[in-house]
Amino acid sequence: MTEKIDKYKVQAALVRSFFDAFSHGVIESQVEDRNEKTTPQSVKKLMLEHYEHIAPAFFDIMFFPLAAMNYKYEEIAALAREAQQRGDDMMALVRTACGDEAYYNAMVEEYKRNFSMLLAGKYLSNADHLEGYVRKAKEETEASVDSDRAIELTVRVVMFAYVRGLRQTGESARFDRSAHLGQVHPLRGATLFRLMLDAMNILLLDEAVDFADAEAADLASLFLKVCQTQHNFTVMTNEMDRTYSELMKE
Repeated sequence: MTEKIDKYKVQAALVRSFFDAFSHGVIESQVEDRNEKTTPQSVKKLMLEHYEHIAPAFFDIMFFPLAAMNYKYEEIAALAREAQQRGDDMMALVRTACGDEAYYNAMVEEYKRNFSMLLAGKYLSNADHLEGYVRKAKEETEASVDSDRAIELTVRVVMFAYVRGLRQTGESARFDRSAHLGQVHPLRGATLFRLMLDAMNILLLDEAVDFADAEAADLASLFLKVCQTQHNFTVMTNEMDRTYSELMKE
């Protein structure tokens, strides 16, 4: 039987994964020196240079995943059409996708938390994210998302946001099928895999994983450590393949 994940946890993982992947895409496309890629100076400089691009990218990429947590797939297109007919702006559209005010407010807080860190030249660690993400209020009813769907949505956010970041500077999204994990990855596969490891860690576990005792060259063992089960690992790699195919058509 499919497991469930708290909806606030899923939403927070999606928002953090967007900012992590988008910013790394921008940095990968502009900073050649590996030692300079994630220095506070580089991160702050590039996020300030792309300040105006972040919100549109967020709304484009995040509308569907946020909506898919709250509505059936066949309802999402109707929601988008109705919003367009009303003339809703991007913020109003995302408010609708979040389902209710509590989840929308939580999403805004996560957006601010991640964005503020990047503008200060820093990244939230997995441990800090898991400790500080917005949780449900005591009076709220428990709500959850099927783990399979949560994994699929998170994979899509990571891959679409990373490619959007790469394309932000006019670089084409190049892919290489030489990887054995999921059989797909962008040219800079190491970055994508690191992003995906972090995303699965904060989505599926309640504490940051220590990879010190894992074989760094064995990607499968690293992913099994964060995915916890072979089933979750398979869901993730299958969605990586589907998302890759979708990106190749753009």
